[in-house]
Amino acid sequence: MIVRELPDGRVLAITQENHADISAQFAAHWGSDTFAKLKPYDTLVFATTYHDSGHRDVDAEVPFDLENCRPYGHRNVPAERRKPDAMAANTEWLCDRDLYSGLLVSMHHTGLRKQRYDTIKSWQSGAQPASTDTFAGMERAFSDLEPWQKDASVKLGLEDPKARREFWSNYCMLQVFDLLSLYFCLDGYQGDRMIETSLVGIPVAYEGDKVADLHITPAGDGRVRMDPFPLDTPLHVVVPARVFEPAPYASEVDARAAFYVAPRQALEWEITA
Repeated sequence: MIVRELPDGRVLAITQENHADISAQFAAHWGSDTFAKLKPYDTLVFATTYHDSGHRDVDAEVPFDLENCRPYGHRNVPAERRKPDAMAANTEWLCDRDLYSGLLVSMHHTGLRKQRYDTIKSWQSGAQPASTDTFAGMERAFSDLEPWQKDASVKLGLEDPKARREFWSNYCMLQVFDLLSLYFCLDGYQGDRMIETSLVGIPVAYEGDKVADLHITPAGDGRVRMDPFPLDTPLHVVVPARVFEPAPYASEVDARAAFYVAPRQALEWEITA
């Protein structure tokens, strides 16, 4: 679950699958004069839609930080409350339907523990951007593959350099869509104010090594500008969130009951050039 603190002391809670749905909206509309449309399109949208469904079992339990009177967020949930078996089951489900998607998502989750293999960087306005070589981590990532992933890679023909480079571009794109959603759900805020951010090192095409940086600028009233514009149309993005009032609870049972009845709020943004 993604948990964002509000200036008035309340918190917004967004499930991982709803976070993934925002990611998938960007994937579905990706492609412009600057950035190539995804290929294989159906596979990439499918993978992005379900890339975090392995967290569903964790979200279903609503793990609660009783000391701080709020649900645990995805970055601070204790290791013993995570569900590695559920993640493995989601990967198997993905592979059964689309092997390319299953391998891509499994590598995404491994990469999260390794700074996304130093591919796409996100930095706020005023910060010094970290240097990035979008393709430098490719062989390191493939050397990390487990036996089943190596078998999948061979079945997908990724020993061919061109196919492997295209796959790696798609790995990078999944990082872009994940980071974009996290920007809108969590990282793009200081208090109730949205902040400028850039994503650095995004592949612009499936041929060559050219990359571009995407600059994200809030324009007030839920409007956000992107330059260069990466989508095929201006986009209206909506995600449901629970608005939770932190309070002391005697048990997780009581805390979950309060969470279940917490009012819902639709978070909305207009994204334009």
